[in-house]
Amino acid sequence: MNKTNTPLANTLITREATLADDEALRELIAVPMTTKGIQISFQREPSYFKASDIVYRHKLHVVIEDTESQKKVACYSNGYRPCYINRNIQNLRYAGDLRVDHSYRGKSLVKVLGKHVKDTMHEPNFSQMIIFDDNHAARAAIQTGKTGMPDYYDEGLIETLSLTSTGAKRKITAFLKQNSKQSHLQEIRTYTAEEEHVPAMNRFIRDMAEFYNFIPAYNFEELAQGHRYFSGMTLSDFSLYFKGEKLVGMFGLWDQHSIKQTKILNYSSAIAVLRPVYNLLTPITKGMRLPKLGDSIQYHVLHTLMCHPQDLALHHKMLDDAYNKSKQQGVGVVSFTLSHKDPRYQLNQFYKGERLTGMHGFISFEGDPRPSFDKKLIPYLEVGRI
Repeated sequence: MNKTNTPLANTLITREATLADDEALRELIAVPMTTKGIQISFQREPSYFKASDIVYRHKLHVVIEDTESQKKVACYSNGYRPCYINRNIQNLRYAGDLRVDHSYRGKSLVKVLGKHVKDTMHEPNFSQMIIFDDNHAARAAIQTGKTGMPDYYDEGLIETLSLTSTGAKRKITAFLKQNSKQSHLQEIRTYTAEEEHVPAMNRFIRDMAEFYNFIPAYNFEELAQGHRYFSGMTLSDFSLYFKGEKLVGMFGLWDQHSIKQTKILNYSSAIAVLRPVYNLLTPITKGMRLPKLGDSIQYHVLHTLMCHPQDLALHHKMLDDAYNKSKQQGVGVVSFTLSHKDPRYQLNQFYKGERLTGMHGFISFEGDPRPSFDKKLIPYLEVGRI
């Protein structure tokens, strides 16, 4: 057969990525995307594998290589980590980082990829997946049910908010009076986490698994020891909220810029002209500052932002504290993700910042995993690990 007529699939190989693929993976991940007139690039410098330390405890990174050009033309990840599912610790896969080189889109790559997913997605045989609204390619691939791809089972909507202001105090106070017990806030004592608090932090995560599903099964001993699963964090980044002897709330302020960056590549001409004025007005508008071209967007990620799901007053206090801590460090932006089913999500209506809505669901070749999940439990999403 004439080489030019050879089906593309014959020149493609799918294999597990190795450290030698790190640079190619970083290039695929960094393919620019445009949103609201801003061209951005998600980067994993200095190492893709180092950045994935915080996502998986058991990695599975996959590349598709064109053997003719020796070019890496697509990638995806589908490793797993232990999480609380129905109050018990089980491994949970998380599918992410699906990227296809622009010049290979629309080819038979999806089928090639799908076959690899089918061959390797065992124990567990389903994966958690999040697709944000601006990821049009991934949405189309999943929702149209392309041949060879796993079936997608939707769980519900989520919102990631990069908060730049906790809003008008008067409105929130009025809302909390009607919807949350506020009186107990006077009894709350706040501490910066130290080694002596680790057992209470571990116990707290187990307690929260009575209300939330899919919480990563953390052992904060590892944080104290500097484990790579917590890259960029120390115990002192965590704020703990005690009522008497009982830990009732916590969050960690996580600066991930040493391993992950969101870089600004280009602005539309209108934004470029207005950017200096826009930035000058941010103290009044409470918007997010726009960095100059080539710089990264500065923000903190909130780790384990958790309390009782009905304790809206404590949730708001923790967000207020997190925002102020971030501001003290010269940033003033905190990012977190909540399910629309989470009672705490109601408070997002009062906050200012950049919102990103997405779909949360599961993919599987072996049937719908959703009936096995306790419907009383609220989906929990760890924004720094998705």
